[in-house]
Amino acid sequence: MNNGNDWSSDPSVRAMRRLFARMESGQKELLQRLGISLYDGRLRVCREDARNLFERMLSGSSAGRGGQNEGDAAALYIHCLIQALEQHGLLVPAGVVRENDPLKGVVREALK
Repeated sequence: MNNGNDWSSDPSVRAMRRLFARMESGQKELLQRLGISLYDGRLRVCREDARNLFERMLSGSSAGRGGQNEGDAAALYIHCLIQALEQHGLLVPAGVVRENDPLKGVVREALK
């Protein structure tokens, strides 16, 4: 499988794969805590909205306040997903996210 187009040795590709793995793991953990199946049909639009918000925040002026490393970026995505779940009427009980978590405020501010 090793040929001239092998992307596995590119550091930026490896970093993105690690980020996506963290995002996927965080999403799975969150949905499990909320009792929502990974296959719930309502998640499609929530995931799309979360991805759009996440991309906007990383590319916009909010990028300096979150997503500075893989862990921060993955946590930012989870906050975007929580926001999307709430916007689409899925209950996210208090305590799932710390009330004083700075990323929670950053995401809410980005929506204004």
